[in-house]
Amino acid sequence: MERTRKASRTTPLLTALVVAALATGTAWACYCSTGTIIVKKFYDKNANGVHDVGEVRLAGWPMTLGSASLGTLGVLPTDSFGYAQFSNIPIGTDYIVSEATPLGGNWVQSAPVDAQGHPINPQTGIAVQVGKTTQLTFGNYCTKPSGGKTPGYWHNKNGLATLMDGGSLAPEFAILSALNLVGASGSAFDPTNHPQFATWLLDSNATNMAWKLSTHLAAMRLNVEAGFVDGTRIYAPFGGTINELIAVANASLADSPYTPSGHPDRAEQEVLKNYLDALNNGAGVVNPTPCARVFEY
Repeated sequence: MERTRKASRTTPLLTALVVAALATGTAWACYCSTGTIIVKKFYDKNANGVHDVGEVRLAGWPMTLGSASLGTLGVLPTDSFGYAQFSNIPIGTDYIVSEATPLGGNWVQSAPVDAQGHPINPQTGIAVQVGKTTQLTFGNYCTKPSGGKTPGYWHNKNGLATLMDGGSLAPEFAILSALNLVGASGSAFDPTNHPQFATWLLDSNATNMAWKLSTHLAAMRLNVEAGFVDGTRIYAPFGGTINELIAVANASLADSPYTPSGHPDRAEQEVLKNYLDALNNGAGVVNPTPCARVFEY
């Protein structure tokens, strides 16, 4: 159950602004007519934009309170419970709350977002009512590189060395043969030796999108088998785990092994190919626990 904190905290800057507003008559009628804004901060480990059971709240995350008429009023970090509480706020309807963005570029805001999935920061038009508490929520996740290797890696001698780490190509090729891989014409492709496999990877093109998807699927499946990529990690643009992406791509190849220009399934396969391509090149995946974070003050 979420805990609502009752302790009051008012920043010196906020108090000074309230006094000034009262003295000039430009803002609120009575300082005793106040409410509270509480901001909750959580780690969205599945990147779904919802504070699910078991997802931790984040301490030490700066939140800024302002208003459209008076500008910035104060800054508070979230406490050990993941809350920043702005108390004794005069009633009004034009408050603004924003969260700070960590340095490093690997943190992503997942809540709140607009209809197109773009982060809403700051949150604006916030109303404060007498004696009431307004609660806001921000959710974020961080990413780390997937660790993937490209089809080019599996084509070259380094990839061959990895394939041979158990002394034989047979186990890895059995894994690939279990997939619905195809070649240029849409016919099934089952690798039997490394030169054949390397040529299939190197020669692939998007004339048949299913062939291009196949090569990136093969590379990703080998990445997971070799331990370069953790298949249980979530890739946010796809909206699921890498293992789930592998399964969806494989099912698409079973349904549509030949997707030239104009084929109704070509666009979907291109999207799947692009996801796998990005991950094979080290795209960020959601870290299951919060990463270190530094803020610029």
